[in-house]
Amino acid sequence: MKKSKSDWLVIGLALFSMFFGAGNLIFPPSIGLAMGQNWVVSALGFALTGIGLPVLGVLTMNKVGSYEKFAGGVSKSFFTLYSLLLMASVVFTNTPRTAATAYELGLLPNLGGFHLSPIISSIIFFGITLYMSLNPSKAIDRVGKILTPTIVTIVLAMIYIGATHKIGTPGAPHVSANPFGFGFSQGYQTMDGIMAGLFSMVILAELTVRGYDKKSERATIIKRASIVTGSGLAIIYLGLFYLGATGNQYFPADISRASLVANFVTLFLGKYGNFIFGICVIAACLSTSIALTMVVSEFFSNTYKMSYKKVAVVSSLISTFMANFGVDKIVVIASPILGILYPITIVLIFLGIMGISNLTIRRSCVAASAVFAVIQIIVDNSDIHVIEVLYRSIPLAKQGFVWVVPTLVAGGIAYVVSKKLSTPIEA
Repeated sequence: MKKSKSDWLVIGLALFSMFFGAGNLIFPPSIGLAMGQNWVVSALGFALTGIGLPVLGVLTMNKVGSYEKFAGGVSKSFFTLYSLLLMASVVFTNTPRTAATAYELGLLPNLGGFHLSPIISSIIFFGITLYMSLNPSKAIDRVGKILTPTIVTIVLAMIYIGATHKIGTPGAPHVSANPFGFGFSQGYQTMDGIMAGLFSMVILAELTVRGYDKKSERATIIKRASIVTGSGLAIIYLGLFYLGATGNQYFPADISRASLVANFVTLFLGKYGNFIFGICVIAACLSTSIALTMVVSEFFSNTYKMSYKKVAVVSSLISTFMANFGVDKIVVIASPILGILYPITIVLIFLGIMGISNLTIRRSCVAASAVFAVIQIIVDNSDIHVIEVLYRSIPLAKQGFVWVVPTLVAGGIAYVVSKKLSTPIEA
């Protein structure tokens, strides 16, 4: 494949479409609804995990050059455990959620009295996903040139109509959580931050195929593409948050994510709104599903020398089965997994972008973030008094960032110790 002057734009649009999938469509409006007049602060928190981390992840991968260097600079055992847990979360939760969302938001509202089994829907959905993911180069072009414009056009139309014909004004929040922390932690569900490195792996391989052999050439394309991706996500997220906030006093606080979005569609896009939005949802979910299947296949093909096609088939079959649990149940299953993976991934991204390769520091930071991420999950899902008291005494715990200070402290101590012991800089 030959180089093109527009490659940076095509790659940027493809990255945008990979990131902008099921979670990106349904979570921002629901957070805006919950936060009401605090929607801007919450949107900023969400932007860190939904825009900042993905972009940083892409830039970090480009800097370090491979996923093994990104996640492997701790120990071989950690790389294996972290990678397999991440792949499991992709195959068992994130990819299936795309099909479940496509069915619940894209198909069901347009079927009328006709009953289509979610099993049949998921089989068709992942059949298309598998077909398109078996040729990565063509898939990236199709995602960047066809699916992305479809998604952007329809979502922006809904946002524009909603902003000019708003149904209300943001009122008091429905939840008492810290707005910034709430948005930050809810952004975990998009999985964009932890998928950035893996998406980048596919993009870097594609750039090599297109003839960008020099690292400086790839860096230029990646930087320009990241600006396109980040800008697109920022505009869409801001609009969706605002729509949710305007419905703060219009819709009940306990309305489901899918129902909230469906109601906005009916209100703002009129008679044919469900059909138009259905196209948007299916396009968004397909683009992410294709990207995720490509990522899993590339990972096992490159790391464990497995057949790309066989991995893609097995991944699609598992995701087809899991998709039938429905969106809400999949979100519940994914929450504790993401609660562990995200802090670790954030640490790896910052260690990579800062060029920190000292083995002692990397191990200390990763271990601290993992331990306190687990503590936060235990506190959120149990009533163990001793652990909760310890948790509340840690700075930033109430804001949902219990792992941040311990990680910084662990990194600082590791730095001092490694200096005194004259630990070699390179891992």
